[in-house]
Amino acid sequence: MIIDKNIIADGITAEILAKLIHFHRGAAERYARLRDYYAGRHTILNRKRVSPDSPNTKIVLNHARYITDMTTSYLIGNPVTYAASEEFDIEALKNNYLIQDIASVDSEIVKNVSIYGRAYEYVYANENSAPESAVLPPDRTFVVYGDDCRHTPLFGVYYFERRDLDGTVTGTECIVCDAYDIYTFTGQHNFDNMECTAQTPHYFGSVPLIEYCNNGEKQGDFEQLIPAIDAYNTLMSDRVNDKEQFVDAFLFLVNLDIDGDQAKKLREEKILMGYEGASAQYLSKIMQESDIEVLRNNLKDDIHRFSLVPDLTDESFGNNLSGVAIKYKLLGFEQSVKNKERQIAKGLKSRLGLYINFLSLKGAMALVPIHRIDVVFTRNLPANELEISQMAMNLVDIVSNETLLEQE
Repeated sequence: MIIDKNIIADGITAEILAKLIHFHRGAAERYARLRDYYAGRHTILNRKRVSPDSPNTKIVLNHARYITDMTTSYLIGNPVTYAASEEFDIEALKNNYLIQDIASVDSEIVKNVSIYGRAYEYVYANENSAPESAVLPPDRTFVVYGDDCRHTPLFGVYYFERRDLDGTVTGTECIVCDAYDIYTFTGQHNFDNMECTAQTPHYFGSVPLIEYCNNGEKQGDFEQLIPAIDAYNTLMSDRVNDKEQFVDAFLFLVNLDIDGDQAKKLREEKILMGYEGASAQYLSKIMQESDIEVLRNNLKDDIHRFSLVPDLTDESFGNNLSGVAIKYKLLGFEQSVKNKERQIAKGLKSRLGLYINFLSLKGAMALVPIHRIDVVFTRNLPANELEISQMAMNLVDIVSNETLLEQE
């Protein structure tokens, strides 16, 4: 969200917050839809029966979850590592990350980025006066940027409703953080009439609410493919419906007259007697399974093609593929994840700046320039140890032992 920074020249007021929150809540339906699709609550589940006697099978084949889980595991399945230049010591930072299991936070961030197109991390000082991170829901969080060419973060907002055990709203609260302080705004029933009830400094040096983006459009990985996912669910559901209708087809009798009791007896004994000229046959649609299978495969292929997430159950992924062959098959997926990696790395470097500034003020470590720390992502792929060992043998006496050990 971008605004003219002169709007807050006299400070952040409750009136400004109310307008920004109202604008942000306009996207609530989109966030809810994306959350539902990841959780398996697809449109097909709301389909009504054509008639009381017609079958209405509702099958959800959750490609949305597959796309998100595969992308998240591939990018962040192996924890991110950090390496600083030799003259700098970041052990205090690494130890802080280790204590709070920052890898779990990273995984949740990448998952939200994949689902919603953006994610938010709030950095705060815990009860031990140590920096700690929390992932906030995108449907109740946003960062406001200035309208300059750099889009400098001005402040971050996290808002929510307080409810009692019956679910009744008892009040509203809004946490706002700029580069220096954290403000708490509270209201009675909505976000329109809040007032500032607390203000405390945070000592992180910049806005401690970080926005992570999936791409320039801030779209989720499966967002554009929801119509194709719906079509696939409909096709598979109707396929089962057709099977049920085929089993329950009408029996057309010629020159035969039976009553209800005889029809029930016919269903039990499977015997029908007739006279010359009599005949019986079922009235049913002719099902072209081959055509349906072609359409199913085309939809499935398009979902994987345009999401750039490969179908690892495909026969082309055999056990005898070399490491290079697998990388070629994953080329499109790798390009997509590489673009996501750049966006995630920006946020992780912002986090580094917040943590380092806080720890240096405490005297736990010296200030380290962010550009002297490398953020390293390692793809979560099975290693071809045979190829690695063969390559290492070929490089013996050509490169150093350290270089050999670094090969993957």
